[in-house]
Amino acid sequence: MKRRLSLRYKLLLALLTACALISLGAWAVLAATICSNPRAPVPETEHVLPYNCHGMTVFISETQASLLHWLFPIFALLSLVAVVMTFLALVKVRISVKIRRSDARQSGNESAP
Repeated sequence: MKRRLSLRYKLLLALLTACALISLGAWAVLAATICSNPRAPVPETEHVLPYNCHGMTVFISETQASLLHWLFPIFALLSLVAVVMTFLALVKVRISVKIRRSDARQSGNESAP
């Protein structure tokens, strides 16, 4: 029996994958260009936070600092969700639950009330 995925599920998986790749690309571009920031603080452009870039100090903005901190974890989280969704779509999981009720009356130790 082949499991068919709904269009909504496929679109959600494609959207998650696209967002993960976009966040990874944005992080890579930011990491590759951050060393070209000014080497002195420039308050007009809000480049006031010192950042060590391969041994030299450059000044980055608050937005760049936040993006450096959050883009890669967002990529990792979205990728993990996409992988789990793909795994669940490919693997048919059956869970069988059996409940046994053990009662003292069944073992012959019945006591009359």
